[in-house]
Amino acid sequence: MCHSKLTRRQIIAGAGAIASNLSLDTFATIAEEKTGDGIALTFSTYGLPEYPLAKAIDEIADTGYDGIEICVAPNSLTATDKLTPDERRKARQQLQERGLRLGSLMSHLQPLGSAKQHARDTERLKNDCELAHELSPNNPPVIQTVLGGKNWDESKQKCRDRLADWATIAAEHEVVVAVKPHRGHAMSRPAESAWVIEQLGSPKHLRMWYDYSHFIFRDMPLPQTILVSLPILAGVAVKDAIEQDGKVRFLLPGAAGTIDYPQLCKLLYDGGFRDAICIEVSSQVWKQPDYDARQAMQKSYRVLSSAMTKASVPRSR
Repeated sequence: MCHSKLTRRQIIAGAGAIASNLSLDTFATIAEEKTGDGIALTFSTYGLPEYPLAKAIDEIADTGYDGIEICVAPNSLTATDKLTPDERRKARQQLQERGLRLGSLMSHLQPLGSAKQHARDTERLKNDCELAHELSPNNPPVIQTVLGGKNWDESKQKCRDRLADWATIAAEHEVVVAVKPHRGHAMSRPAESAWVIEQLGSPKHLRMWYDYSHFIFRDMPLPQTILVSLPILAGVAVKDAIEQDGKVRFLLPGAAGTIDYPQLCKLLYDGGFRDAICIEVSSQVWKQPDYDARQAMQKSYRVLSSAMTKASVPRSR
């Protein structure tokens, strides 16, 4: 059966009326032709704050993951400006030898800060783009970041204007930059990310990073958020979330059972998504004194690999 493709405006306009039991046919209407047959399962070094890059690559590969996200934020052990030319060369070779896909770089940029901060961050973004090509020249990773701020209505015009600068840099370097709606930040909903991208003319190098743990408990059903996000999606982060004393706390995938990962994987795949699902261990988890990084990698791998198998979603590297 043939489906006509929905426009982004139609998707956003109709999102508020979408029920949580959407038919998978709805997602087929926005599926695009993709290269590759599956979705990669990756792990972020954000959850390995004490691991040198070489050790992180080996242990993530040994656990069975298809790829890796490298945290390059300034305070991380693997920050862009801390990786020497020799470390970059060795990491590129190690990734190739281990058959590990470099799916993304996690950066922490703040476009809603001062003009001086934005100027510093644009230089950081340029350096991140260069690192992306050094580590994976044939398939540079997505650079994903949150945006900060507090109030969307007061910040959205500024956000649009600052992200226009990022889109220009991303296009010049031929690297995709993905913005992540984040609970408690100014941009906190998929529709807000879609609005910015639409306002900027839908540049192909500016996309969205999806994480349902920031939407749950906010009257945003999983299918609805995926439907809005699919046309602009560059990658997906996963972790569990629970409510405690009126606040949301993040946990390892599967620890709370609040997110239906087989459903998430199925909806993404049937909607044409062919990039990476990345396990992100929250600092609320890895800052705990009893945190075991190796166990976190293994437990999360079992949960998500099982979910992909249950959803009949093939894996790729």
